[in-house]
Amino acid sequence: MSRPRRLPESVPGEPEPSEVGSDGLSRQNTIYRRVIALCDQLADAALRGADPGELTEVFAEVVDKRIVLLDPTLTVRAQSSDERDPPAPRWDRSDERIARLLHALESERRPLRVPPVPGSAFESGWLIAPIAVGERTLGFLLVPDGPGAREPDDIDLLTTTYAATLFALTLANERTSTELGMRYQRAILDALVSGHFLDAADARQKLRSLGLTGSFRVAAVRLPEGIVMTDGEQLVTRLAASVPGSVAMLRGGSVIALLPDPLVRGPGLPPTTALVELLRGSRSAPMPTSGLSEILDTPELAPDGLREAEQSIDLGIRLGREGTVVRWEQLGIYRLLLTMGDMGTLRRFGDDILGPLVDYDRGHRSDLVGTLSVFLRHHGSRKQAARTLRLHVNTVAYRMQRIEKITGLDLADADDRLVAHVAVKIIESQRGALGSG
Repeated sequence: MSRPRRLPESVPGEPEPSEVGSDGLSRQNTIYRRVIALCDQLADAALRGADPGELTEVFAEVVDKRIVLLDPTLTVRAQSSDERDPPAPRWDRSDERIARLLHALESERRPLRVPPVPGSAFESGWLIAPIAVGERTLGFLLVPDGPGAREPDDIDLLTTTYAATLFALTLANERTSTELGMRYQRAILDALVSGHFLDAADARQKLRSLGLTGSFRVAAVRLPEGIVMTDGEQLVTRLAASVPGSVAMLRGGSVIALLPDPLVRGPGLPPTTALVELLRGSRSAPMPTSGLSEILDTPELAPDGLREAEQSIDLGIRLGREGTVVRWEQLGIYRLLLTMGDMGTLRRFGDDILGPLVDYDRGHRSDLVGTLSVFLRHHGSRKQAARTLRLHVNTVAYRMQRIEKITGLDLADADDRLVAHVAVKIIESQRGALGSG
C-alpha cells in the first residue's frame, strides 16, 4: 500500500484566511475542500482492501494525529504506530462514567467530544466516534482532542465522521468474511462427523479443507439444559483457541470438535487437558460433561469417533462422572458392551445373572451389587475389597457368601467371576454408580 500524503495546511488555489478576512463562506469552502481531499485518501485505502490496522495508519498519517481503534469491548484493536501522546486509553465498561459515555454514543450515533478530566478515566481529551452498522456497534474510533479546545475542530469532526463510516464498512466486511469462513468450516465438520461423504478420498479432502492432515480425536461437550446460546458459542471459541489446528461447532445441545492429536503446531494444550480446562472455566451449573474418542488415523472414522465421544458422555453420567472428561479408552469392558448394539439383550443378560441380587438389595436397602463390584475389581481379594469398602474382612466374607447363595454363582470359579463381572458392568452402565457398601 502506497504511503498516504499528509494533508497540507491549505489547498493550492484557495485564499488564505488573511485574504478573505471575515468571509466565512471562503473559510467553509477551504474546510470542505480539505475534508474532501482527506476523505479521498481514506476511501482509496479502503477500496484497495486495507484492513482495520492499515486504515488506522492511513487515517493517522493524513490528519497527523495518533489514532486509536477500540473493539466493542473497549480493547485496543489497532492504533497508529507513532509515539505521539496521548496513549491509548484503558477504559472499563463497569465504570459508571464510561457506561454513560457508551450509552450516549450508541444513542446519538455521532462523534462526541470528551474533555480531559485529570485524575479520572478521561485523563486526555478525545473525539470519539461510534463505528456502527444498523443497530450493531462494531467499535469506536478515537482522535485526540487538541489542548484547550472548547469545540472539536470542524475538519476533525467531519473527517472522523466519514472515517467511522469507512471503518464500519471494513469491519463489517471482515466480520462477514469471518462468519462465512466459520460457517463453511462448521458445515464441513458436520458432514464429516455425520458420515456425509462419498468415499474415503472425499473424507480426506474434507479433513484437509479444515486444515487437518494427521491423526485426531473427536470431542463432544454436552451442555446442561437451559444454557444460553452465547455461552455455548463461547465454549466453541475457547476450545478452538486452546488447541491449535482444531475445529469446533455448536450442534444442538453439544459442542462438537475435531482435535489434532498429537498437536501439530505452536503452543497449545493436549486435547484432554484442553477439555478439562474448558469444563473448569464453565460458569454453568451443573458443569458440562465431555467425551473424547480414541485417536483416529483416517477421516472416514470421524462418525465412529463422534459415537465414541457421545457414548463416553452417556456412560460417564450413568457412572456418576458428570462434569468431567470421559475418555473412550478408559471405559474398559464398557466399550465392548456399548458396541454390542442391542442393549435389551445386555439388560436381559444382566438380569438373568444378578437380577435376584438386585431385587434383594432393593428389598433390604443393601448394596450387595456394589460389594460384588468392588470384590471383582480387586481380582477376588477380600482383603483389598475390605480396605476399599472400609469394612472388616469378615464382613466382606459374609457378604460374599450371601451373594453366592442368592445368585447361585461360585465366585471361586474363573468363568463365574467373568460372568458376574460382565453382569455388574451392565447393571452399573444402566443404573448409574452404586454405593460402595
